[in-house]
Formats: sequence, C-alpha cells, structure tokens
Amino acid sequence: MKGQNKNTLTEELTYLALQEDKIILGGDGMKEQQGTVLKKKFSLIDFLMILMLVGIVAALIIPIREDKKNMAKVNEALRDMQVIIKADVDFKNHPDNGYYAFDLSMLNIEDKLAKNYFEYTLSDTTVNAITKAEFGVVGAEIYYYLPEGPWVVKDDEVSRSVIDPNWLP
Repeated sequence: MKGQNKNTLTEELTYLALQEDKIILGGDGMKEQQGTVLKKKFSLIDFLMILMLVGIVAALIIPIREDKKNMAKVNEALRDMQVIIKADVDFKNHPDNGYYAFDLSMLNIEDKLAKNYFEYTLSDTTVNAITKAEFGVVGAEIYYYLPEGPWVVKDDEVSRSVIDPNWLP
C-alpha cells in the first residue's frame, strides 16, 4: 500500500508540474535526479517581448541623447555670442564711436569665434546665431537684444524643434 501511495503522489506532482509548464524528474528508477526542475524553453513570444522592451528603452534614450548634443552646440553658440556682445559693448563705449556696431567686421573678433555650428550676424540692436548644416538643421536662430537682452529663440518650427528656450541664460 505504501508503494502505491508513493506512485500516486509522484503522478500527482508530475501532473501539477506539467500544469505550470515545468517537468519534475523523479520516480523509482531515478532517485539521484529526484526533485530536479527543468524549465520551459525560451519561446518566440518571450523573445518578442524582450525585443519590444529594448525598443521602448531605445526610443526613450535616443531623443535625450540628441538633446544633450544640441545643448552642447547651443552652449558653444552662447559663448560666441557673449564674445560678440562684450566686443560690441566695448565698441559702443569707445570714445570715437558711441553706437553699437552693425557688422561683425567692425569688431575684429573673427579669430575668437568657434563658428562650428552657427553663423553669426550683428545689427545695431541684435546679435543673431543661425545654425549651419554642421549643426544637423539649417536655419534655427537665437537672438540677443542689445544692450541688456533678453535671449530669445526664434518663434518658428525649425528653431523650436532643435533649441529649447530653457537652455538660454
């Protein structure tokens, strides 16, 4: 009777394990392997779920990385614009002038500007930075209104898509 209860119990455990997609090895002839659990193989659905999760994470990370790159480029432009602003204020304060320069060539600072991603223009009221092809988008603009600001991103689709106004001082 004891042997029969043992077999029935083993059969019930095997049945329950199969219901949970697991196989329990055991029985009278395999005493050393009794209790070993073999898990179900990796299915196509499992693979697709993991692939989907990786895709979602990548979709979240890529724009953040692109924003950081654009922010670094904009910071370079802001440094260059500050050089232009300082030179323009010095130009205005010079005893021979009394007005803001209206062209960059009047300031003699071409060698101090990086000019990697932006082209700079100057009028008597604004300093402008306009993105070049090296930036990745052509035509996005940043303005600084003389003499005391503010910094402004041009209100158009191109400028708003690549330059966050919160990056400006």
